[in-house]
Amino acid sequence: MDFLLQQTVNGIVLGSVYALYASGFGLVMANLRIFHVAHAAVFTWGAIFAWELTARLGWSLLAALPLVAVLAGLLNVLAYFLLIRHVLHRRDSEMAAFISSMGGLIVLAELAHHYLGGSVVRMTDDAFASTPLSIGPVRITTLHLTMVCLALVIVAVTSWLLARTELGREIRTVAFNRDTAAILGVNVERVSAGVFFASGAMAGVAASFVAMAFNVIDAELGSTYLVIALAAMVVGGFGSVGGMLVGGLVIGIVSTYATGYLSSSYRDLAVFVLLLLFLAFKPEGLFRTRAELTRV
Repeated sequence: MDFLLQQTVNGIVLGSVYALYASGFGLVMANLRIFHVAHAAVFTWGAIFAWELTARLGWSLLAALPLVAVLAGLLNVLAYFLLIRHVLHRRDSEMAAFISSMGGLIVLAELAHHYLGGSVVRMTDDAFASTPLSIGPVRITTLHLTMVCLALVIVAVTSWLLARTELGREIRTVAFNRDTAAILGVNVERVSAGVFFASGAMAGVAASFVAMAFNVIDAELGSTYLVIALAAMVVGGFGSVGGMLVGGLVIGIVSTYATGYLSSSYRDLAVFVLLLLFLAFKPEGLFRTRAELTRV
C-alpha cells in the first residue's frame, strides 16, 4: 500500500507537468483546429532558456520562470506568423498547417541540436533549493510540491480567463469561425497570437520543471513527451483546459504505475494503449467541453 501511495503521488507530480504541456497543445487545437507539433520544439527551447538563465547566468529557477515563459511564448508567436498564419485560408488549411508546423519542429530541433553542440546539458543543483519532505509513508520534495501547485494555478487561471472574460469570449468566437469573428469585430490575428503566446508560455514553464526534475536537456526533449501530451489531450478532451489537467494526471499516474509495477520500458506502451482505448471507445475524452469552448 505504501508503494502504491508513493507511485500515485509521483504520478500526480508528473501529471501536473504533462497537463501544462498538453494544455498548450489544446489551446491551439481549440482555437485553430490544428495539431501544432512545433510546440514540442518550443518546449525544448523553454528548457534551454531555463538552463541558460540558471546555469549560465546564475539565476534561481523561480526567478527565471517568468522570463522563460515570455521567451517561449514569443517563440511560439513567431512560429504562428512564420508557419501557420499564411496557410489558414487554404481549403486544406488543417493539413497544410500540420505539415508546416512539422517543418518548424524539424528546424527548431536542429537549431537546438547545434546550439547545444549535440550534447546533453544539465541544470545546476542550486537552481532550486529542493528539500525532501515526508508525509506519512509518502516522500516528496519542495520542488515537486511547487510543480503541482504552480500547474494547478496556471490551469485554473487559464480556465477562468477562457470562461469568464471578454478575451475568453473572443477566443471562443474565433474557435467557432474565424471569418464570423472578424465580421463581429474581433481582432482575429491578435487573439490567435495571444493563444500561441499562452501556449508557448505554458510549454516554457513545464519544460523548466522537467529540466530541473530530471536534469536532462537535449534537442529532442519536447518530442520525447509529444505522445504523452497527445494522450493527455485525448483522455481529458480536446479544447478543455480543465479536462487536460485531469488527462495529464491520469497519464502521469498510469505511466508511474507502469514504471513501478512493470518496468520503465513499459511506460510508453501503457500510455499508448490507454490512448488507443480512448480513441476507440471514448474519443470525446472524459469531459465533453469542446462545444462549450466554441459556444459564443
